[in-house]
Amino acid sequence: MKTIPFYELYETDYNISSLFAMRQKWKENSVFKMAKPRPTSCFLYFCGCSAEYTLPDGRILEVEKGSVVYIPEGAVYETRFFDRVADTSACILIEFSLFDSQGEHIAAADGITVLGQEHDPFRAELFSEAVTVFTAAVVSPSAMKAVVFRLLTEYSRRERRRDLRQRRFGSIAKGIAYLETETGSDRPIAEIAEMCHVSESTFRRLFKEYAGVSPVEFRINAQMEYAKKLLRDGSMSVSEVAFAVGFQDPAYFCRVFKRKSGQTPKQFSESLLP
Repeated sequence: MKTIPFYELYETDYNISSLFAMRQKWKENSVFKMAKPRPTSCFLYFCGCSAEYTLPDGRILEVEKGSVVYIPEGAVYETRFFDRVADTSACILIEFSLFDSQGEHIAAADGITVLGQEHDPFRAELFSEAVTVFTAAVVSPSAMKAVVFRLLTEYSRRERRRDLRQRRFGSIAKGIAYLETETGSDRPIAEIAEMCHVSESTFRRLFKEYAGVSPVEFRINAQMEYAKKLLRDGSMSVSEVAFAVGFQDPAYFCRVFKRKSGQTPKQFSESLLP
């Protein structure tokens, strides 16, 4: 089984199976032993207790109340539960298996990983939704997968941003995230640099080191890829596509599209016809 770290999982095509969710009510100081390699990966949301993991090498991992823990398939460990809140679930468990696009088992970390301890309503809502979906009279596999995909996407996005901050591009991590997500924005690069509290020239230099192209070229490339998706869908005119991806002048959009793809938007659309 190969490992694709959370910060790389964000850009990876993967699938999910073997889904399961439940609320757990552990007693104070109770112990759970996973003596054999865990058959699936899982998330544990410690909504009503804290815990202490003892690993095979003797190391102790302390987990505070409110944390989310990821445990990869194959892990061996012992868990002791503390600070139990009476009359509530101690934690919520979501189990799943991950596969890459070739069907090979993957894990998002080499070992047990604490993903977050700060207050997060998003986390509580999704974990509760997973249990509701799984315990319904009629279980919807697609609804269950949707919840787990959302959790994996959110945590992989957060770990990716944390990885950026820890590396040399930390000073412009906020600007990188903005350009990667706000495809249709025409916000000036100077304002994005100001958002990162660096000069425009510093932002441009670091961003080119990060992406291999300038911020402007990166944004245009992203807009063109988005435009291709809309043109493939076939429900919008070329002018509507131009506006949707952030161009106010459809003629200019057509010129940029041809420069980037070697075809006009119309030629690209026609090439998709059977």
